[in-house]
Amino acid sequence: GQTPSHTYAAVGTYTVRVVAYSGGAATTTYTTTITITDPVLLPITFESLTVNYDFTNFGGGVVTKISNPQQSGINTSAKVGRMVKNAPEVWGGSFIALGNPIDFSANKVFRMKVYSPRVGAKVLLKVENLTNGGISFEKEVVTTVANTWEDLAFDFRTINTANSYQKVVLIFDLGTTGDGSPNFTWLFDD
Repeated sequence: GQTPSHTYAAVGTYTVRVVAYSGGAATTTYTTTITITDPVLLPITFESLTVNYDFTNFGGGVVTKISNPQQSGINTSAKVGRMVKNAPEVWGGSFIALGNPIDFSANKVFRMKVYSPRVGAKVLLKVENLTNGGISFEKEVVTTVANTWEDLAFDFRTINTANSYQKVVLIFDLGTTGDGSPNFTWLFDD
């Protein structure tokens, strides 16, 4: 009738064995394998050593976690995401699935630090349902500075909160084919 619990110090796969003792000599043993994960949650900081920041790339967009090459201004963190937009598609980008649906009950404004190679680069932030990409909401903002960190705000106040959103999609310069050059390389964080 008891519920055992244990806090694991690290992610990984563990074999759990529970032995139940009766009042006498009889015992019952139950063994199972469990996997302890560290889910991706907001904000995405890229700082955890145990979170798998596994972005899914599409259309020529490629996101990787890297050491912050521009530790200055509003972003002195050690790790950041880097988006390189290559050919062939004008909609090349990347998405990441979160460990839980986004809670839009209180906060409906996303903030993201972006280091852009140029002024006027479009940044599309989209949220989608985990299994149905047709259930989505997106906002696009434009960078106003180049070669410095900028705090961008995406206003999601009109989002349908009856829907569940668990994917975060990023597309830089929607409508333009990237060439993989420094002019099509952005850093982002938090």
